[in-house]
Amino acid sequence: MTLFAGRSSSFRQLDEENRVRKTIIQILFAALFCGTVYGVAPVQIDFFYEPGCHDCERIEAELLPQLETRFPGACLIQRHDVGVETNFLYLLHLERELGYTQPERAYLIINKQYTFGPTPVPEEFFARISSLLEKGAAVSAPQAVPPDLAKKWYSGFTFSAVVVAGLIDGINPCAFSTLVFFMSLLSVAKVRNRTLLLLGISFCLASFLTYLALGFGLFRVLHLFSGFTMLRSAIEWIMAVVLLVLAFLSFRDAVRFRKTARADDITLQLSTGMKKRIHDVMRRGLGNTSVIAGGLLIGTAVTAIESVCTGQVYVPTLVLILKDSALSEPRAWMLLLLYNALFVLPLVIIFIAVYFGLKTETLLAWSRQNVVVSKTLLGLLFILMALLIALF
Repeated sequence: MTLFAGRSSSFRQLDEENRVRKTIIQILFAALFCGTVYGVAPVQIDFFYEPGCHDCERIEAELLPQLETRFPGACLIQRHDVGVETNFLYLLHLERELGYTQPERAYLIINKQYTFGPTPVPEEFFARISSLLEKGAAVSAPQAVPPDLAKKWYSGFTFSAVVVAGLIDGINPCAFSTLVFFMSLLSVAKVRNRTLLLLGISFCLASFLTYLALGFGLFRVLHLFSGFTMLRSAIEWIMAVVLLVLAFLSFRDAVRFRKTARADDITLQLSTGMKKRIHDVMRRGLGNTSVIAGGLLIGTAVTAIESVCTGQVYVPTLVLILKDSALSEPRAWMLLLLYNALFVLPLVIIFIAVYFGLKTETLLAWSRQNVVVSKTLLGLLFILMALLIALF
């Protein structure tokens, strides 16, 4: 599986070779002219732009034209469209090599030494060039982009996305409303102390293992499609579109619930039939003679049924993990384990809080107060995952 489906490694290598060859020719040409004026090699200025960028247009119209006036024939301007994969990777490489850590990306790089963001101070920019010309500093040769740079950069996004998705999925209203009902049943049944602790441990363990098993199965199915490039691309684009639809519905749910505070106005939730089935499972599980067996039964059944709703986050996360070609198989499984651990973390915290005296009424009030927040976070997460899947 490649990181960028649209281009093969051979085309990327050819583009890089052509860019380097073009740069060398331009440097030699500028050096011949510049040597007659200043007696030194030209100063190379790499300008990283993108079409439609207002800062780029301003730099192109106001700053760069002054170079020929101030330093005639002494500057070699290289323009790089960051919409092209190799140019963007080249920029990332230069930023890393120069220790550039500003929140905005670099727009101008002088002689592979000095970086400027979207709003360079003209006098400082020209002073750097003047200093280089006085020192007679030669331009650095174009540096090769490490082949694993894009993989490492993308993997950082994957890890962060998995962590955020696991935590948000854990407070998904689908799962949280079920947990609130379960706690109310425990309160009515007067389940406390050691019994509550054993039930909580078995419930959380069953939830973790069941969700992990579902993820393992889905991951294997998706992995089977990874060898078919067109089919994989189609799945990824469909997933990106579905995520945008889910984002819209999540935001709409947040707006509706904020206005009416009615659960019936929420679109993305378990159906009434599924909720009834979950409640029946809980009641039967609590009637089991063995506390541990009851917790395992409830945790397994409830998690499996809830996955119809919580899978809205789970499945795209699996696609994202599978899409990251920098991940070895062991690391992919580690991310899957991490996601599931974060998914059950809210369950563990709530069971501990109830064990130490948290009232069901308090939990219910907190759940209703945070529906808008959780729905908004889900919407933002869906957009983020859609962008990661589509853009990379």
